[in-house]
Amino acid sequence: MTERVAMIGSGIIGRAFAICFSRGGYEVTLYDPKDGVADAAIPLMRETVADLEQNGLLNDRTTDDVMSRMVPVKTMEEAVEGAIHVQENAPEVLELKRELFTKLDKIAPKDAVLASSSSSIVTSKFTEELEGRHRCMIVHPTNPPYVVTILELVPAPWTDPEVAQKTRERLEAMGMSPITLHKEVTGFIMNRFQSPILQEAFRLVAMGVVSPEDVDKAMSEGISQRWSFIGPLEVGDLNAPNGFREYAEKYEAMNRNIAMEQRDLMPWAGPLLDYIDKNFRERVPMDQHKARQQWRDRRLMALAVHKKWANENIK
Repeated sequence: MTERVAMIGSGIIGRAFAICFSRGGYEVTLYDPKDGVADAAIPLMRETVADLEQNGLLNDRTTDDVMSRMVPVKTMEEAVEGAIHVQENAPEVLELKRELFTKLDKIAPKDAVLASSSSSIVTSKFTEELEGRHRCMIVHPTNPPYVVTILELVPAPWTDPEVAQKTRERLEAMGMSPITLHKEVTGFIMNRFQSPILQEAFRLVAMGVVSPEDVDKAMSEGISQRWSFIGPLEVGDLNAPNGFREYAEKYEAMNRNIAMEQRDLMPWAGPLLDYIDKNFRERVPMDQHKARQQWRDRRLMALAVHKKWANENIK
């Protein structure tokens, strides 16, 4: 019997997670409080799933096979019936998450994991009063998770360690790449990496040092080339003949001086925001925005195919 996973919310993240779980062999129910959204998700997902199949990224499944396990439903109760895992994908609003998890804790099977896709609100903020708080945790994706497979697992202080570990093992078996945080922290790991980079991008543009286009080029054609297969600490380790200690001793002073210049936060508003947004709309008008998202996904698929090949063939 195929195990069931419930998607609560069928927007961009809900659809992406539905693809991941269905590709992993689960039946996926899709619920959304807005009429018609869950049904409309099916044709939207089919196009993406077909792209994944074309690139060999469906775990040896077919588009029809993956899509056949997607089931839109009309109520939250229908969605969670018999589910072993419930993934909440609601907007980043604390009170809304409290309401949803209060209801989910009452109606979901008592052994089902209750997971949130929250990007910054930690689990303890909306599960403390729940009878089943031991089964609640964050499972936060990086968009789009059906290609960028990293997932942040963030238990609350009261999450049962066995629940967290079994969730990690389930996701790994699906071909995902979960990391587990040992304590709650605002923004988790991915957003805490991205935030200072975005701050510095704003700063460099505001100072007139570089254009928005060249900020992105510096990352896409520079630093990220290495970061696509090794992280920033290993970059340092490999950039010094005698390893990371030598790298740290050589560049600590420079990085401390840069950090002193970066203490003041840049506002993400006003003329600077107007300038950057205008720059993007000149390059990618809004009527081309969805096509650009699809281009991004297909480039990521190609990268995933290469990394899979490299992992198997380059030692």
